[in-house]
Amino acid sequence: MRRPFRSEIRRSRLVRRLLVVQVVTVLVTVGGLAALGAYGARELESDAAGRLTRATAVNVAADPDVTAAVRAGGDGGGDVRALSARLQPLAERVRAATGTSFVVIMSTGGIRWSHYDPAQIGGRYQGTIEPALAGRTFTEIYTGTLGPSVRTVTPVFDGGRVVAVVSVGVLQTRVSDLALRSLPGILAAAAVALLVGVALAIALARWLRRRTLGLEPEEITAAYTHHDAVLHAVGEGLIVVDGDGRPVVVNTEARRLLAAPGPGRPRAALGDLDVDPAVHAVLQRGMHSDLRDEPAVAGERVLLVSSRAAGPAAGPDTRVFTLRDRTELAGALRERDDAQDKVAALSGQAHEFANRMQTVLTLVELGDTTDAAAAGSAALDRTRGPGAAVAAEVLDPVLAALLADKAWTAAEHDVTFTVVDECTPELLPGARLPVAPDDLVSLAGNLVDNALEAVAGRDRREVGVHVATPGDELVLEVTDSGPGVPDDVARELFTFGFSTRDSPGGRPRGIGLALVDRIARRLGGRVAVGPRDGGGSVFTVRLPLAP
Repeated sequence: MRRPFRSEIRRSRLVRRLLVVQVVTVLVTVGGLAALGAYGARELESDAAGRLTRATAVNVAADPDVTAAVRAGGDGGGDVRALSARLQPLAERVRAATGTSFVVIMSTGGIRWSHYDPAQIGGRYQGTIEPALAGRTFTEIYTGTLGPSVRTVTPVFDGGRVVAVVSVGVLQTRVSDLALRSLPGILAAAAVALLVGVALAIALARWLRRRTLGLEPEEITAAYTHHDAVLHAVGEGLIVVDGDGRPVVVNTEARRLLAAPGPGRPRAALGDLDVDPAVHAVLQRGMHSDLRDEPAVAGERVLLVSSRAAGPAAGPDTRVFTLRDRTELAGALRERDDAQDKVAALSGQAHEFANRMQTVLTLVELGDTTDAAAAGSAALDRTRGPGAAVAAEVLDPVLAALLADKAWTAAEHDVTFTVVDECTPELLPGARLPVAPDDLVSLAGNLVDNALEAVAGRDRREVGVHVATPGDELVLEVTDSGPGVPDDVARELFTFGFSTRDSPGGRPRGIGLALVDRIARRLGGRVAVGPRDGGGSVFTVRLPLAP
């Protein structure tokens, strides 16, 4: 059963702190907006009160009854009681009709002729009337006998002269009461906003905890640092591709094996990786199905590519690719096979040598020293084997060692193996071919291995190697007496993965000749295949003799 969210939050200080910050932010924001709304409502009511008092005051000042009553009272204002008797009822009707707090009609000297409180009639008006006496209408907030109010004061004209002043006001308490009418709506909106804000904060905290797995910032930093170090320290290439086909992890070994550049555009598509097209094809297949040790050539490296789903925790359709360098493995396998061939040859030679030595010993015991010496010499020559002759024939020591080893293998399989070296020593400084040892071993080794496989099981088994330096180029020819290569096959023979033979032991085919072609092109040369006189094939590598 899932634990309550509250206990989850307590297990993560980061999430708890963020939740508190978010809730406080929501409270402050909502509270500020509510206060601003209340203040705005009060300001709106104050503005409305100002417009109401101005309109009412102007209308009262323009009322003919008011002008007639003031004119009847004379310039000095006449009898206050007589004027009040005519103006007080009019002012109260206006006050009641407009909902204002008071309507005061007064003389130019500030003596009241009307008032909400009859006891104040005849008293002096408390407020500013000078602008009205100057003929202007103005609005102000003033504390009078009834308290603070929003009031408008305007002149009463008669024949172009100011003969009286009208003041209409609304008490501030009335304005506040009106503003309070909007407060429930403001508070309701604030409450809804607060609930929504807190709910979103809690939802965000839940989401954040799931995304961070409840880890604290220092734990996230440590995990990232350690995992990144491990990813880039492992000996295998690793590529993680999300469901959109974008690599999210490419470790250092993967970039080295693929000869891919360093990090460029973030989250570039898988097809944007600048790697060999053959690798692209394998990676694209691996996006849709699992792969296990699928061979691919990246430049001159033979890679084994595996692919599998990363699991639901990494996201839907996320795939993990691992890359292993088979080039070194292939070299180790070749060395193992060579060693096994040598062991078998040495075992056979040891058995044969023992027989010959027994013959020599018997002849010596019989006193036939001449025949014994001849038999011993023959046994010694047999022990040296074909490799010694090949090593003596070849000028370059690396190529000599390689071909001597191949001569042993050929002898064990009853293959006639011939080597002709026509290199000009003057063109080869240090008696070495102008090719790196690794490249030379790959070129000659793959071609000879291919020739030995081509003649296996045939009645006539012949393999020849010819090295020469005619003109300004190095020529390496490997001939065999095999079935030959048809023209339609020759066009695809150097394509990675193409082979005319079955795969013994499940080993991938179509790699060796593809590597030969790529190495030759990198060195500025080319490789070709053609028919051999008398049947079979001739593989020719031509490389420039660069200074």
